Formats: sequence, C-alpha cells, structure tokens
Amino acid sequence: MKSDVMMHLSKNAGWSGYLPIIFSLEMSRNLLRNRLIASVGGFNRMKMRDPNKGLDERQKKMWPQALQRASEANIEIFDGAGQTTAEIRAKIRKLVNQTKMKPVVFIDYLTLIKPANPDSDNTHQNVGQISKDLKSIAKEFDCPVVSLAQLSRKVEARPDKRPMLSDLRESGSIEEDADTVFFLYRDSYYTGDDTDRNLEIIVAKNRNGPTGMALSLYNKHTGEMIDP
Repeated sequence: MKSDVMMHLSKNAGWSGYLPIIFSLEMSRNLLRNRLIASVGGFNRMKMRDPNKGLDERQKKMWPQALQRASEANIEIFDGAGQTTAEIRAKIRKLVNQTKMKPVVFIDYLTLIKPANPDSDNTHQNVGQISKDLKSIAKEFDCPVVSLAQLSRKVEARPDKRPMLSDLRESGSIEEDADTVFFLYRDSYYTGDDTDRNLEIIVAKNRNGPTGMALSLYNKHTGEMIDP
C-alpha cells in the first residue's frame, strides 16, 4: 500500500510538470513500472502477469493509452540496493542539471539507505544522520523529499490500530526532522472486508499547517487512489 501511494504521488507530480525521482531500495524498477501502468489503466495486477489471457478486449485496447499516459509522468527510478545519501544527492543534482526541472524526491524506504558509517552498530545514530541528510537535500534543491518508513510492531497490540508518531521506528530523529508526517490506515486490512475501500491518510505532524485526516478510496488490486 505504501508503494502504491508513493506511485500515486509520483505520477501526479510528473503530470503537473515536476520531475519525480524515486529511489527504490526494496522494489525493482520493473515492479514499480508495472504498478504505475496498473494504476494508470485500472488493470488488475494479477491479470497483468499474462496480459493476453488476463485482460479483456476493452482493457487490451486501453493498453497503449495507459503506456503513453504512464510515460508522460516522466518518473525516474533508481533501484540499486544500499544507496547512500551522498549517492542520492549526486543523482538528483545530475538529473536537475540535465532537465532543468524542479524535482520531487521519493525514497522507499528510509532505513534501507546505507549509513555513512556502516561500521556503526548504533541504529538510532545512523537513522538520525540519514534523516538529517535528507532534510539537507530538501533544502539544497528546494524540493519535497518524501521518505517511506516502517512502524514498530506495538501498533498491532492496541485495540485502535491507527498509527501514532511514537510508532515510528527510531521516531525521535524522524519526527524531529520531518516537516510533515502522515500515516496510512485501512480498517479492511484487519477486518478482511474487501468491499471497504476506505483509506485514511492521517496527518500526524504538519509544521506549517493543520493536522487531521483525509479520506481516499483505494483499490488494492490496481493500486488506484481516488477521491471518495
């Protein structure tokens, strides 16, 4: 789900004239590309494994249009494992110099970034330095840097499983450096109700604006997000 929301933000940034740059340290470029095509065309990802058999005639006719629309998002994807913040910065700078476009940077996900001092066993210190480096990148290029992060397992032990800031792993440094923190919550993930497509986007921190919750409809089969 996190990756689908990232792709939704990326494609809309691209269609709005920005340069979306994704650093995917977990998922391959091909998998992200397929997620993009599925969400643009409204295709079931399982059926996309064999489009000739899985897609109906209407969807097959839509396929070229979906590919064209997906390409118009101009998303750049770097899927090398163990990238450092220095490498991330250099790649952003190169693309900005080449395209002269304003970037929007996405990272999946924060704790998979290789720390500058890989010999250190202090996870909190490593995450803190990475968080500060990403903040510096955002300032240098005057652009949003959106980083996905994991939650601790203690959220599973609560009756209300909506995430809170304290659920962020190594939450101190991330919470301190981030201008905005938002969480994703689907009640259907726990109830198993496939008819419930509600996705809550919980703004837990917003340095320059209000906090609260926005509602979207999410299709887990295609990755689409639409207004309710």
